[in-house]
Parts: sequence; structure tokens; C-alpha cells
Amino acid sequence: MEVITIANQKGGCGKTITAVNLAAAISGMKKKVLLIDLDPQAHATLALGIKISDPLKSCYAIFEAFINRNVLDIPSLMHKKYNNLWVIGSHISLSTMEQKIAGVKNGVRLLSVALKENGLQQFDYVIIDTPPNLGFLTLNAIVAAERLIVPLDVSLFSLNGVNQINEILRISESTGLKRPSVKFLVTLFDGRSNFAKSFLQKAKELFGDELFHTTIRPNIKLRESTLVGKAIFEYAGYANGAKDYNGLALEIVPQFKGEPVDLKNVSANPDKSQAMFRLYAPDAKSVYVAGSFNDWVISEACAMKKLDNGIWLKVIPLPEGTYYYKFVVDGHWKEDPDNSLAENDKLGGRNSVLLVKANSSVTSS
Repeated sequence: MEVITIANQKGGCGKTITAVNLAAAISGMKKKVLLIDLDPQAHATLALGIKISDPLKSCYAIFEAFINRNVLDIPSLMHKKYNNLWVIGSHISLSTMEQKIAGVKNGVRLLSVALKENGLQQFDYVIIDTPPNLGFLTLNAIVAAERLIVPLDVSLFSLNGVNQINEILRISESTGLKRPSVKFLVTLFDGRSNFAKSFLQKAKELFGDELFHTTIRPNIKLRESTLVGKAIFEYAGYANGAKDYNGLALEIVPQFKGEPVDLKNVSANPDKSQAMFRLYAPDAKSVYVAGSFNDWVISEACAMKKLDNGIWLKVIPLPEGTYYYKFVVDGHWKEDPDNSLAENDKLGGRNSVLLVKANSSVTSS
């Protein structure tokens, strides 16, 4: 089980949207994920359509149990959202815990202890959303984490909070607490903007390998999805936001080889399925996918998009059926190297094979 905390004391940086959609993306890779909403505003809870009226059915109960020495039953707090995604939601009452935790010995370790002592090893990942401050709730999430992701929106003041994060990590380490690995994620990145380009370049200079290759573009569908209580993959599986968070998840789970995405009711066209074609070709200048679904025509409609991590992606809505395809890399036809399903073609070569089931999502490789 790996614990990933999303934290930044600055609001409006995409912290909650990142927590929700990263959790959904990883769960779609058939990894069991628990999302914990540690923000009293409960934005992540609401973003997934979950409403909690009783604070003792929220993560408030975790801290209340430690402070009052009550029995803690974490599984009873979980809400199942998708086949591989569970959520422990938040409640406004959690805001009263900041002061109470401050008066408890080893108060910054309460969440860490709770996760270790309550049989959560069935989860591959625990992802924690935090409030937009560096109080005791956020400190609990940081201390519990193996990995800390700091979202940085493209704005003038975005980098100002990084020093505070680093200082908190330094103090925690000096007191004997483990330091999580840290990576920064640029959000609200508009590649058409000169300011955004210069911001990204400065971030690369400042953080080097601690910066994710993936950037998250502004996408209205991401905000719309939170209003209807759905992850972006369910609400608008073909949107740029879905592609970007898929790219981020691939950086975190690099060994993923393309098992079917398992989010229920994935949106898009209800009569068609979401076929995602994926190819790692970091040195390629252009990549297309062509096959029996488009009469093997190379066109802009089937041009693939290159992510910063060298992976090319293209999502195409397809009816149920069996399809044959190849990639066209810089003008050269190429079989999918990561797909073991292939058949001989009439010209003595090999075509990759993609099996699409109705109302599902599938990845080519």
C-alpha cells in the first residue's frame, strides 16, 4: 500500500480535482484505491456525489476515536464509488479537530497510525486530499505519506508556498519523522501562453526530476464533472482533463500495460466504447493510428497526442467488435509492440488486434 498526499496551502491550484481524478484514473487501472478527504470543506466528497450528514460517518471519526479512545472501524466509513475506488468523506465538524490534535502527544501521527493499524493492506493506493493550509490535518496527511504531490497552478504567486512546504518537511525530518518523496505538478497550464511556457521552464529549473512530465491543462469539463458528482472519466472520458490525468496516473503506475478501465458507467457515447490507443515513442515527431475502423486511412482525425512523458495517446469511440490496427510513426507503419494480440495481414506483415466490448473502456497496449 502506497499513501499519496496532495497538498498545497494555496487554494485554486487544482488540489482537489487532482486528488479525485488521480484516484479515479489509478482505480481504472484495476488498482484498489482509497480516497480520503481530509478537508473540512468536503470538496472531494461532494465532487464524487457523496453527502455525509453524520460526522461520525466521515474521517472526523478517525481522529475522534484516538482522542476519546473509542473503537475505530475504518471500513464502516468507506463509500464505494467505482469498482476499485472507495472514499472516506469529510464533514465540516473536522475543522474542530485542528485545535484538539494540537494538544495530543504525537498528534501529527494519528492518521499514519490509523492507516497502519486498521487492516487497509487490501488497497494498492491511499490518496489523501488536504485543506488549503499547513495545519495539523495537513501535517497528518504528510506524515502518513510515502509520496507528496504539490500542485502548482500557473500564476504569479504559485511558487511562493513551496518554501513553506520544504520547511515543514525539514522540521518533520529533524524530529525523527520520515520524509515523503516530493513531486510537483503544474496545473492550469495553457501551452499557448508565453507566461505559462516561462512558468513551466522555471519550474523545470527549480525542481528538475521532482517535476512531473505531465501537465494539467485548463478544461471546463473537469469543473463540470465535480458539479454532477462524477470523475472526469465517467463524465467526459474523451476530454483533455481525462487524457491529462491518465498521463499523470501512468507516471505513478508505470508498469500499467493496458488492462480494461473499470470505472462503471464511463461516459461518452452510450452506444460505443472508449478505445484508448497508447504508444511509447519519445523521439517520434508524429504518430497516427489507422486500422479497420477507418479503412486504414491516415488522417488528422486519427492523429495521436504526445504527452510530456513520451507516451502518445488517442481515444476513439468504437462499437463492440474486433479491430485491426497499426501505428504510423513518422511515416512508417508499425505493429503495436506492447500488444501480444496480432494476426498476419495479406501483405506478409502483422496487424495488431483490439477487442472492444460494449459500453466499456479498453486500452490497446
